[in-house]
Amino acid sequence: MDSKAWALCFLDEGVALSVISRKETRCQWLEDEGHAHEHLLNDYVHYVAELGELDPEQTAIAKERFVLLMEQYPEPEALTEYINDLTVGLTRILWFGPVSALAEDYGDFPLALRAFYWQEYGEGDEDPVTPIVEDDWIYMVECMDEFLLQDDY
Repeated sequence: MDSKAWALCFLDEGVALSVISRKETRCQWLEDEGHAHEHLLNDYVHYVAELGELDPEQTAIAKERFVLLMEQYPEPEALTEYINDLTVGLTRILWFGPVSALAEDYGDFPLALRAFYWQEYGEGDEDPVTPIVEDDWIYMVECMDEFLLQDDY
């Protein structure tokens, strides 16, 4: 996995929970920040529009709002918060940012992921906040789906 890679991980809050009574999580692993923003503006907006049953005009307006938010809030954490405010009841972004931050940062989500990772892949003596080295990011990525289904995010 490349050090420039980004991730978009989200949870369906509407349809999946009401129809099948379980969490539906998705993670999209993206080449770099540019591709991540492109994916957010195209694929994610259309996914949200489909969940919300928006018509093409409403979808275009939603995309414009995403563009404005991306300009106003370039930091992934703030952008995620504001996008989640727009998509409440449909879907919620759990992580939008560099994979390196998942492996190294001390926010709640990266810390919880690393604790799960070390429990699954460690030898039992690792501190759960220990950063994951780049060569092992692929294993962190592999455990993401199971992690998301285990925890309450």
